[in-house]
Amino acid sequence: MSAADPDPPLEATAPPLRVLVADDEESVRHFVLRGLTRLGHTVTAVADGHAAVRAWQPGAFDVAVLDLRMPGDGLATLGRLRSAEPDAVVLLMTAHGSVDVAVEAMHLGAADFVTKPFEVRELALRIARAATARRSDRAHRRLRALLEAPDGGVGLCAESAAMREVLRKIELIADAGSTVLITGESGTGKGLVAKAIHLRSARAEQPFLAMNCAAVPDTLVESELFGHEKGAFTGARTKRAGLLQRAHGGTVLLDEIADMSLSAQAKIERFLADREFAPLGAQQPVAVDVRVLAATNRDLGALVDAGRFRAELLWRLDVVPLCVPPLRERRDDVPLLVAAALRRADRHGALRHRLTPDALAALRAHHWPGNVRELENVIERAVVLAGPREDRGVADLPPELRHADVAGVAVAADDTYEAARQRFDRRYFEQLLLRTHGNVSEAARLAGISRGHLHRRLRELDVD
Repeated sequence: MSAADPDPPLEATAPPLRVLVADDEESVRHFVLRGLTRLGHTVTAVADGHAAVRAWQPGAFDVAVLDLRMPGDGLATLGRLRSAEPDAVVLLMTAHGSVDVAVEAMHLGAADFVTKPFEVRELALRIARAATARRSDRAHRRLRALLEAPDGGVGLCAESAAMREVLRKIELIADAGSTVLITGESGTGKGLVAKAIHLRSARAEQPFLAMNCAAVPDTLVESELFGHEKGAFTGARTKRAGLLQRAHGGTVLLDEIADMSLSAQAKIERFLADREFAPLGAQQPVAVDVRVLAATNRDLGALVDAGRFRAELLWRLDVVPLCVPPLRERRDDVPLLVAAALRRADRHGALRHRLTPDALAALRAHHWPGNVRELENVIERAVVLAGPREDRGVADLPPELRHADVAGVAVAADDTYEAARQRFDRRYFEQLLLRTHGNVSEAARLAGISRGHLHRRLRELDVD
């Protein structure tokens, strides 16, 4: 290893990293800077530990490579860097390697230890391996935090075979980098699945940004996604980066993609094909590195047939499909979901809330048209309205849950035939409308009745 070594052709061994190198020998600094730069990394080289501490800012570098014996001391500098950023990835290099020093360095948080002289490719491989391992650790912690979050991750509780299969697919999908189309009914946790995919991927340290296409007016969708130049339209007083540009290196979730206008769909389809776009009012295209996930509770194939969704966009989105099952198909998860919702309630008060066995049985038996979101609302309502009692029973549940479910028909102990029939009809028509996404004509056709008859029955049953 010397500054006079010839320059053999080098090929990149890993994705580019931002590396801080600290060594008091100029020849070593030059050797490492030259070699890592030629492998595609961005390198900042300083002469001692004090300069390394001054240069290090949380998030500014992916890896630090420190000489053990230099002004400012390598071990002391390691400690200062990890104090500033506890997850800092730091490697030590020395000509005085020993087992004792290596053990001490690892105890202080060093990711690896390399002994001089070394080949630059060896150092590059160790850097890449350490950065990947630390990135994976961070992703695992974030995913675990998501799964355990009292108000964010309960939808991913997985005791049922159906939900365990979803988590298995998340593991497979995460690092593939492919576009994913997440489908499922409202309230099943599609947004949480998208976030879990991001957190398990190599992009976990980069932004995760989501846009609800149903909540953004058609006139603003393109500006939100692609950004705009100053003066691009009335009211555009300043230049603004869009969602795709702000998420560079990370992941974008297009939620409720079925509600996006056809013109915006065409531009998203073109972006997925070319990976570049032109902000509104701009003359030159912008290239970004973004993974796109999309989510919907609609049948996009049916919308394509109806001329309301672009077939080309569906082909671009549906690279890897992932369907999140409704709660009625994952009833084994209900106890876990209830426990998570109760833990959230416990954090807001001094009581330890519990659900009686008969109340839990009623929750398991319910059909849950609103899925996990509806279940969470039911638990919160029971906790809030039951007063200071710790136990919540069947009487604390909404009226529609205070019954047994026999052969799909809700029957209470004091039901009359008419009351049971009304309850059956209401559930039947609610599910029919969910299946047809609110299309009354299609629901009437499936039910074998006229559209007018269905409208009258829906009014009688107070079904929206």
